[in-house]
Amino acid sequence: GRRAGIAAAVAQALAADGWNLLLSYWRPYGDEVPLPAGEHDAAELAEELRSAGTEVALHEDDLTDPEAPARIMDTAEAGFGLGSVGALISAAAHSTNDGVLSVTSEAFDKHIHANARGTLLLTQEFARRFERNSATGHVVNFTTGLPLKDEIAYAASKAAIEAITQSSALELAHLGIRVNCIDPGPNDTGWMTPETLESVAERTPLGRAGTPADVAPLVAFLCSDAGDWITGQIIHCDGGWSTAHSL
Repeated sequence: GRRAGIAAAVAQALAADGWNLLLSYWRPYGDEVPLPAGEHDAAELAEELRSAGTEVALHEDDLTDPEAPARIMDTAEAGFGLGSVGALISAAAHSTNDGVLSVTSEAFDKHIHANARGTLLLTQEFARRFERNSATGHVVNFTTGLPLKDEIAYAASKAAIEAITQSSALELAHLGIRVNCIDPGPNDTGWMTPETLESVAERTPLGRAGTPADVAPLVAFLCSDAGDWITGQIIHCDGGWSTAHSL
């Protein structure tokens, strides 16, 4: 639901390509993390997209609830009248800083439930309802550079998403569904201080931190006809960060 986030940029890119959109968000998460967000960010983004000619619906839900993915898809199909949904972008993420020695079972479970299980159940609902015709289906998930120090629960949930992506790609190919995952690297969605921006720029081969605008065109490409031959991939869209830091 944040205007500064990757999901908002992705929504704008997909709208520009002619997609109708259901935007799912969860405002209480904004109270848990120190990121810039407005109470009406999702509604304002939806109105902006509508003014440009895109049909947009909104759905607020908590992905830690295992019933949420079905409700989200119900809204997309029935409430919004979309019928068979053609693409699923799983960009929501729960993230708090907890290391191996400090993380609680409750915190770990919340990351797994919101991030890994949420991604799995959304993919499951999408695939179960997908009606193959002349079109293809597209699922795009999000991961992060691994490993991560002091973010053990978040890192574990993202590693699970990578496994879910590749296993789902194998299982759903016969339905015409492509499943891929993007690692955006260090991305300035509002959490970076000037010092962090400078540090990331110095350590990134292309010389700056990534932005949501760097990632959104890749999602649009994967959801287009041009991306039809790509599935099961973990794609690093990070200015060379992952290459530099895997040496």
